[in-house]
Amino acid sequence: MQLILWRKQKLSSIIAICVVVLAVLICLRLSVWQYQRGEQKQQQLSQLAVSKEQGVMNWQALQSLPADLSKTGLQVKVSGEVNKQHYWLLDNQIYQGQVGYDLLAAVTIAGEKAPLIVNFGWLKAPQDRNQLPVVAWPSTATFAATVQLKQGNLKGFTLADQIGAEQGWPKRIQGIDLAIFSAQLAEPVQGFIGYRNEADGIATPHYKSVVMGPDKHYAYAVQWLLIGLACVVIAYFAMRRRGYENKPT
Repeated sequence: MQLILWRKQKLSSIIAICVVVLAVLICLRLSVWQYQRGEQKQQQLSQLAVSKEQGVMNWQALQSLPADLSKTGLQVKVSGEVNKQHYWLLDNQIYQGQVGYDLLAAVTIAGEKAPLIVNFGWLKAPQDRNQLPVVAWPSTATFAATVQLKQGNLKGFTLADQIGAEQGWPKRIQGIDLAIFSAQLAEPVQGFIGYRNEADGIATPHYKSVVMGPDKHYAYAVQWLLIGLACVVIAYFAMRRRGYENKPT
């Protein structure tokens, strides 16, 4: 009987140790991940600072930059014609607690065959999900503004398998994919996107280059590290107490 009880206690201890080790490893992994995210955000801020020092560029100066140089963060003055008939509405965009869409349209710049996809900003969603917001395009065809470029991962977080394959225009989409935009327009587009910085009466710009700063990521990294340490301390004292309780008198 004592042997069976001892084996049960031994098995229980082994399971408890495995659970604690697993919890600690998960906490350490999350801590490292948050630290790496902090480093990435720090590099992004540094790149944005360098881009800001360069000031607002014109389109010709942008084209003279090396092709492999990341365009993220660059401020560029563009002028061209907006494709008002074919545009996209990026779903599930929150602005000041309200649900809406981001308006994206292709802007054909003079002398360029491939248009630039520009995010004009946020539009409030109608009460009826089946309805899309009405875009108040200006009567003038020419678009002139300063935009901030972003290159690389543009899709962002989405639970949808596809960003959107609705028939007709405008198209409600769940993410940004320049390759799909190009296929839908039946023409190549620029390999980066531009974000409006100033309101123009069409939509409300709300783009932020860095939503969460590196300091918060570093704080989360320390938090997960402390949680892992707490798991070890709690498990140690729990097992020590159990050992005293099971110690023969």
